[in-house]
Amino acid sequence: MAGSANRGLQPVLGPATQLGFVVRDLDAAVRHWIEVLGIGPFLFLEEGTGRPPNPSYFRGEEVRVEIRLAFGFIGNVQLELIQQVNDAPSPYLEFLAAGREGLQHLGYWVHDHAEACRRVEAAGYARELVIPIPGQDEPIIYYHAPAVVGPMLEIVPKRWRKAREAVGERLEAWSGGDPLVRYDSYADFLADARVDFD
Repeated sequence: MAGSANRGLQPVLGPATQLGFVVRDLDAAVRHWIEVLGIGPFLFLEEGTGRPPNPSYFRGEEVRVEIRLAFGFIGNVQLELIQQVNDAPSPYLEFLAAGREGLQHLGYWVHDHAEACRRVEAAGYARELVIPIPGQDEPIIYYHAPAVVGPMLEIVPKRWRKAREAVGERLEAWSGGDPLVRYDSYADFLADARVDFD
């Protein structure tokens, strides 16, 4: 009995590898992480995933969510800071409208996308936001928790790990100066980092 207690539980989706924060002011949030907490540098994406954004689906309805993004790391855990800049319906705006700001989701880069989705849906999680990825079969999916207190879950396809690794490598190569490594969009960064999803 004592031996089994020391093993601990095995998370259904594996370790959470991203903490996603929704903020009202991305610039202020990044300054806090850097100047107060001493965490950085950050990859800073003024146009988020790009302008105009590709369509996503919030509760089945097409939306085009415009965001600004910043990515950093605490150890091996990625921080994602998100500021929405338009009024498209989304989990981000609902989170802010509820008077909250801060940790909004746990991100998981899963090995088996279909199995991960099956498991969380069987546990009562509901699909809220589906983000198709151009050129890839499996979307990023945000799930709303059942009647419990806790952040949303974000299921990220395995192939997208290459993007996460590229962000980590770029930030590890930072040699001082401005702690914000700036690109217009995530697409611009991926092109510059020569991330190939094939």
